[in-house]
Parts: sequence; C-alpha cells; structure tokens
Amino acid sequence: MCSFGEAYTNDEIAAVTNYVTERFGNRASAIYGADFEGPRENNEVSGPVRRERVIEDIMDISAVASRIRSEKVYNIRRALSEACYWGRSIEENQKKPSDQRWIENFSTGIATITDLKKFFPTYQINRASWKFDDILGEVNRLHGEEGWTPVAGVSELAKSLASTLEDTADGKSLKDGDRTSAATKIAIFARPADNVFIWDRLARVAAGLRTADRRGLTKTVGYSVNGAYGYREFHSDCLVELQTELENDQFKKAVEDFMAFTEFTRSGRNSPGLACRSYFERRLFDKLLVCEGQRIEEIREAGRPPQAV
Repeated sequence: MCSFGEAYTNDEIAAVTNYVTERFGNRASAIYGADFEGPRENNEVSGPVRRERVIEDIMDISAVASRIRSEKVYNIRRALSEACYWGRSIEENQKKPSDQRWIENFSTGIATITDLKKFFPTYQINRASWKFDDILGEVNRLHGEEGWTPVAGVSELAKSLASTLEDTADGKSLKDGDRTSAATKIAIFARPADNVFIWDRLARVAAGLRTADRRGLTKTVGYSVNGAYGYREFHSDCLVELQTELENDQFKKAVEDFMAFTEFTRSGRNSPGLACRSYFERRLFDKLLVCEGQRIEEIREAGRPPQAV
C-alpha cells in the first residue's frame, strides 16, 4: 500500500504491523521501524517486510560475521549433510527426487512433464500453476544454448517463465524474485558446468552479510531482483565468496567428500561422474550459504528486545 509510505513514519507502520499480527495472526511479530529503512529507500514499502533487507542497529555486522566464521566448521558439516541428502541415489517413487535425476535429465534435454511436476514442488517454486508443456521446451533447450552466460541467461529464462505463468483461480502468481529463483534452480541442473548460483532467500541473507563485512559496510547488503543489488551483483559477490571458501582446507575436504559420496551412490549408472568439480563446489557453497543464513536469522532474533506484554 504505497500511500502508507508517505502518510506514516517507519515506527508507526511497524506498530500497526505488530498489532495486526498479534491480534489476527498465529503469533505476534517483532517488527521495528528500522525494518522499513531499506524497503523505503528502494521504494518497496508497498510489499511485505523482507527479513533479509536489514540487520537492525542492535547487531554489529563485523561481530556477527566473526561469529559465523567461528562456526565455519560446523556449518560446513551441516552443508555437506544437506548436499549429500539432496545428491543421494536415484530411487523409484522418491517424494523429493535426488539432484542426480535433474542433472541427468535437464543437462541432456530429456526432461519430461512428469519431471517438471515433481521438480517445481520439490524446490518450492509452485506458488502458482505453470503451463508445463510450454516450460518443458525451455528446460530441454537450455543445455544446448551456445554462448549462454549465467547472469544474462538466468535473466532471459526468468522473463520467459513469466510468459508461461498460469494464474490459479484465486489469482496467485509469482513475483519477479520467484521467477528468478525458478530460473536459477533449473539452470544449475541444466548447465552444471556453468557458474550458476541459486537465488535463495537464506543464501541472500548470508551473502549480504559476507559482502557487507568484506566492504566494511554498517548494514547488510539487501539483494532484490529489481533493486540496486540484483542477480548480477549477487552472482558477482558469490563468485568472490566461493573463491574464499576454495582456499579453506575444511571446505575443500568437504567438496572431496561430496564428490566421493556421489560417485559411490552412482555405481551402476551410465555416467558415474555425473558432473564436473565446479558443480560440486557451487552446490556445496549454496548449501553453506543457506546454513549460514539460518544462523544469522537465529542470532538476529536472539538480539531483539523482548516484546511488551
């Protein structure tokens, strides 16, 4: 509701938000005026508050970043566990199929309608109905496109997905960020050798903190598809942070373990190797960012002052 942006202060909007969620929601929210500073600066007050937009002043960027670094070994272990779960053996009737299935089918252009109907819910990109017949052609062409680059390619794929959206009866549809998320999740499996990074909310939280700490900023970087820090900037920052991880012996060992696990689970398959090393590095890095994003949000919540009764 754009008119609220001019009529009320950040603190007043926060007070109304907290009252409504406490009165009518499942639990009370803890929104502060500072939460609206980033969205207001980017003219995004009209939408829901995005948790990754800002870490409140009560949190020192360098201190939180230092704490996350101190937990590095544990977050790497968590990330490896997640990566191995999603990269497990291909089995019949898996409710959430293995990543191996998507690489085998998407990167060779043999995906089916059944694949897409399983893939989209598995990766939580089913907030609206899709015209799978149209999308199937996009997915199966992607692996063979010449001159394809991650930033431009993801942008073009996201735009094409918009034209194939089909709203449900209740009017649900995806936002630009959701389409970008879908595009990156398709592309990472269709083109596993290319440097695609998944546009995930928690990954953006972690990348935003890392980037802010590296640049000496006082606020976390808030990535938004249509904002100053879009997918291009997110992709660039992820490349820098991935290179940092590749200099970490613990991360490199985890990559080796991830590759060894995948090779073990693929015994008997036509292509035991599945994908090049860079895919495993990026996939593990994606999971590491998600694990870090979860911890940042936990630290953020722990630092909030208690709600008045």
